[in-house]
Amino acid sequence: MFSRWNATELLIEVVEKGSFSAAADSLNLSKSHVSRQISQLENHLGIKLINRTTRKLALTETGNVYYQRCREIADQIDDVERVVQAEQAEPQGRLRISVAGAFGERYIAPAAAAFMARYERVQIELDFSIRNVDLVEEGYDLAIRAGVLQDSSLIARRIASRNLVLCASRDYFDLYGQPETIEALKQHNCLVGSRKQWRLRIPEKHSHIDISVTGSWRSNNGYALLAAARQGLGIVQLPEFYVHEDLAAGRLIEIMSTYKPTDMAVWAVYPSNRHLSPKVRLFIDLLIEELNNVAWL
Repeated sequence: MFSRWNATELLIEVVEKGSFSAAADSLNLSKSHVSRQISQLENHLGIKLINRTTRKLALTETGNVYYQRCREIADQIDDVERVVQAEQAEPQGRLRISVAGAFGERYIAPAAAAFMARYERVQIELDFSIRNVDLVEEGYDLAIRAGVLQDSSLIARRIASRNLVLCASRDYFDLYGQPETIEALKQHNCLVGSRKQWRLRIPEKHSHIDISVTGSWRSNNGYALLAAARQGLGIVQLPEFYVHEDLAAGRLIEIMSTYKPTDMAVWAVYPSNRHLSPKVRLFIDLLIEELNNVAWL
């Protein structure tokens, strides 16, 4: 079967070895196969590349131009292969990451800094945004996302579990009591975040539901919600890393632990793992290692 590029590589070998026989020997091919491929290449191009005589061969003027340009392309391909092989050995280049919120500030940023310190040929770009970026269109290597993933076209790798906690201050519960059921919870002042719904587990059904909540305080910032909870303004649902210190110190009290959702994973998502670069793969490995050591995620 004729392949234009394979024939071109044979042409380069013939020119540089000085004969069809020498080129065939170096490539462990028959002389007739090499000669036939060069002839098919000439027929494909509609030009004569090599003048053949019984004593020697010589490139035509057009053949020399063709050879020189193909030699340059072959050198460029060799350079690209060396770069790719070097990258397989050591991560390098820009690593562009989309992340949002306090989780990114508290865990992803330090991990990225540690990764860059370990691999000096990597450059980090951390983009903090609450919107769901298009990884392919906007040129991101990966994103850190939590909860149920919506985009099925992305490859996702679980890097941590994120526990959501319902809690409030002792002062609030002294005034209004502690709810023990979902219906009772709806009667309380809820400190509402960026979503108007809280996710809860129904233990007897082994399933989850989203319930609508309302209250006198709303903020799309976790630390703002935490500040309101500390002041006794209402009940809040926050990831455990926000509240673990307050819970340990008794400033906040966890309620309805049996309703705690169990599917709030944190994911590293990326467009494809077919040719996953070392920098992405190793960074995700580092994240998993770091986050597995955090007890209150």
